[in-house]
Amino acid sequence: MKGKPFYNEISEAVKQFFNQQFKIDLSENLFIFLEIVAWIAILFILDFLLRAIILPALKKITNLTENDWMKFLYRNKVFVSTIHLIPISFALNVNLFLFRGDSNIFYVVQKITELIALIVFTQLIFRAINTTIDIYNKENSYTTVGVRTFGQMLKFIITFFTVISGIMILFTVDQNTIITVLGALTAAILLIFRDAIFGFVSGLQISYSRIVKVGDWITISKGNIEGTVREININLVKIEKFDKSIATVPTVDLVSSQVTNHMAMLATGTRQIKRSISFNVNSFRFCDEEMLNQFQDITLIKAYIKQKREEISLYNQTIENSEIGINGRNLTNIGVFRIYVEFYLKKLDTVSKNDPIIVKQLAVTTAGMPLEIGCFTNSASNLEFERIQSDIFDHLLTACRKFDLEIMQSTLLSEIKNYN
Repeated sequence: MKGKPFYNEISEAVKQFFNQQFKIDLSENLFIFLEIVAWIAILFILDFLLRAIILPALKKITNLTENDWMKFLYRNKVFVSTIHLIPISFALNVNLFLFRGDSNIFYVVQKITELIALIVFTQLIFRAINTTIDIYNKENSYTTVGVRTFGQMLKFIITFFTVISGIMILFTVDQNTIITVLGALTAAILLIFRDAIFGFVSGLQISYSRIVKVGDWITISKGNIEGTVREININLVKIEKFDKSIATVPTVDLVSSQVTNHMAMLATGTRQIKRSISFNVNSFRFCDEEMLNQFQDITLIKAYIKQKREEISLYNQTIENSEIGINGRNLTNIGVFRIYVEFYLKKLDTVSKNDPIIVKQLAVTTAGMPLEIGCFTNSASNLEFERIQSDIFDHLLTACRKFDLEIMQSTLLSEIKNYN
């Protein structure tokens, strides 16, 4: 056995041991199979020992440190993938020594090991990308959208080149041949990845323009979707509507359609009420003394009515036939009601005093004359806002009757019968 490699001497000694002790004659193929199984077992044991030694130490360091990167690297198992590469690298270097006696076996084992190394290395990169995305997700800034879409686009690219590299490893395809084929298939590749490319560009635009981020309350005009953004990825945006259902829209829609972001409003702690009440113009009239006496009993406008009566009385003294309402100055029931609404809104503690309160008439239509009420509530939450708005219009819809005003609404058949 002199002059034989050390590995061959061990192989022959093992065969002789099994033949003498167990009366088993190991054929060449069976011995190679057992050799491969034993080699895989050794690599698994090496990987297990490395993880058993290194990971507990890293966990202690992670618990002691305040560094978010360290915590997310451990949580996303980046260290596990790194440890996997150690026995794989060891195998790539030792395979030649173990299987050099049989070139065919060495070729197959080496190719499989290279393919496993490629998969594990790709997994390591993916986990590192996930860690970066998680770090920025924790910050939840507008940059998060760009980082997330860029990370997902990077995964697409890495996956594509991993598949190409896997083909080159398994079939020993020349690199120049792969590049030539890819050049010929450029149009098809662009068509396949069209949505991903559009989503990637849209994600960068969203991040740069600071349009939306996760957690924002938005309204998308396309499809009339309103809700809270729960996720923005390279292809889709998930929006949780107020009925708890989830709506998904293409990421491109956040750039190509009108999007209203309500977060600026929420930041002020106020929210606008802008609603109108339509009145029948046939119910408008000049106020006579009896009506003015009734209005003067209303506390909110008592001082206003008293002041206006004095001004009008003084002005009408110089007007001929001032007793005819159209000749002189007179108050109207709709005008007095508009002033009443202003005073009423200013009195409410639930209405912001720092924002404008506007009560104005809109153009007359076949549905009557709308009186638009515009103000801001002191709360931006949906529940509180709707309660305040409802309280205001409950009162105004009822109070307008005191001013002899009629609200426009569709006439029911039962009402027609009662009228007849």
